[in-house]
Amino acid sequence: MKKVISIILAVMMLASICVPVFAADITINKDTPAPQEARPDVKTKLTKTDGSDAYKYTVTIPASVEVAWGDTTAQDAKYTVTSQLKLGDTLAVKAEANDGGKMRNAGTASTLTFTVANGEEVVYNEVNNAVDSATTVTIADFSGVPIAEYTGTMTYTVTYTAA
Repeated sequence: MKKVISIILAVMMLASICVPVFAADITINKDTPAPQEARPDVKTKLTKTDGSDAYKYTVTIPASVEVAWGDTTAQDAKYTVTSQLKLGDTLAVKAEANDGGKMRNAGTASTLTFTVANGEEVVYNEVNNAVDSATTVTIADFSGVPIAEYTGTMTYTVTYTAA
């Protein structure tokens, strides 16, 4: 039994060194029939030369959104997407107000409320070059609260999905 297993292993090792022969380079010489041409396959790998994943994406979000006191117009809160993903992969981004959009001041019990427009989830396919969202923040009503610095937060959620 041991001899049979050793013979099978020897045959398997010989077969494994034969595989590179099938991937030999194409040679054209005077004996190649006319027209003399070759058709090699050109392929890409899904990894970079350093072995890391080739796909990449960047979502740039604002560090803060400042609203002047009394300004009820929509303020820019856009994010920017730049991506180069594998075929079929997607990147989804959404923006939403935390705590129902409540803004608080540490020195008072008063609150302001802001709303986020165009923060719904947007799905980006494989390649995007500096695509801006239309996300905005609005404080509709400043009345009835003391003038002070109020702070609230938003969450931008980025989800990468492989095909």
